[in-house]
Amino acid sequence: MTSFQPPASSHQPPASSFQLPAPSPTRLVLASGLVIALCIVGDSYLYSILPLEAANLGIALPLVGILLSANRLVRLISNTWASGLFERWGPKRPFAAATVLALLTTAVYALGRGFAFFLPARLGWGIAWSGLRQGGYQAVWTGGSAQRGRLMGLLWGIIRLGSAVSVVAGGYLRDRFGYQTGVLAIMGATVLAIPLALSLRWPSNADGRPLTDDGRPLAGLQEMWRSTLGRRALIAGFVYALVEGVLISTASLFLASRLGTGELLAGLGARVGTVAGLLLAVRWTSDIVFGPSIGALADRLGHPPAAVLLAATLLAGVIGVTQLSGAGMVLCLMVAFVSSAGLTVTLGAIANGLALAAEHPHHVIGAYTTAGDAGSALGPPLAYSAGVLISIGGMYVAGAIALLTATLWYWRASRRTR
Repeated sequence: MTSFQPPASSHQPPASSFQLPAPSPTRLVLASGLVIALCIVGDSYLYSILPLEAANLGIALPLVGILLSANRLVRLISNTWASGLFERWGPKRPFAAATVLALLTTAVYALGRGFAFFLPARLGWGIAWSGLRQGGYQAVWTGGSAQRGRLMGLLWGIIRLGSAVSVVAGGYLRDRFGYQTGVLAIMGATVLAIPLALSLRWPSNADGRPLTDDGRPLAGLQEMWRSTLGRRALIAGFVYALVEGVLISTASLFLASRLGTGELLAGLGARVGTVAGLLLAVRWTSDIVFGPSIGALADRLGHPPAAVLLAATLLAGVIGVTQLSGAGMVLCLMVAFVSSAGLTVTLGAIANGLALAAEHPHHVIGAYTTAGDAGSALGPPLAYSAGVLISIGGMYVAGAIALLTATLWYWRASRRTR
């Protein structure tokens, strides 16, 4: 078993000319999180609206799952590219380039029609997200281990606030004025990310080590897989992303099956698009409302036991969602969403800890995010294809059981390595 220990190094960062000091870790996480939040709005809009607008956009419903997974599939490759670029060049240029690419993909959502136009845009967004997420993780590294959970919670809270605004405002604009008006408004928000990304002041080396390119793009995956903790962290991240992908990609259809398609909020013209957006916003706002506090609690409780507790709570929530109706169903859905937000933070903090104890932290983060992207990519097509064999609610429960098992497995290994 390979342990994760910081490598000894005699290298020193090169001297540089005078420059303004980098912001504090908290400010850097806030600023980078805001950039990512402005970029992710187009992707979040599609998750709530594309299943409802597929026919009008000339996209067959079975292809919706492919489009919602395409950005995850390309990240199985682009995460490695992003890790290498950030390690070789530092965060500033790759992070800014990712914001430009995010804007271009959102423009296609507004102007394109049909699967042939949307597929390249989804692939482009996947590449952009690899760079944006790598930058966010690198911002968290600047805070050290004592506040890793809190900063991770803060990062994802800001990001998901962008998702929440997108699904609520975009869903409402779509219901009142049509799909294109909604996506054009979303695109306007992403424009603001570019000057903000260019203005960020990054530390010369966020993890305190010389930036080198060792020429081994699979170094992180190999290093994690040789370790019991690393291997089980990869599996837990994969299962969590799979469950999250199923939940988010089917939420609109699940709610439509329960609530119907007529006007749901009298006098406001609100139909399932708005209501689905509001309930998905509960998931995204959970990151900003509860993420930092859950992360701080996990810092004290310990990340592995916190992950198990959150997975058990998510299982209880989805069981309630499938068995109850009305207010009870909504309450259980909120419990599941808050638990999912906490797992994003806690599993991310675990991955950061393993990365910073590894020889090549950028590549280790790339390996962990790739495992998550593999799960996220599998989630939507699995949900849309397996729907003929098992109910959506049944998939929710089965996935939550698998997630609880994976987190327990990691916790067991972490206790043996103390």
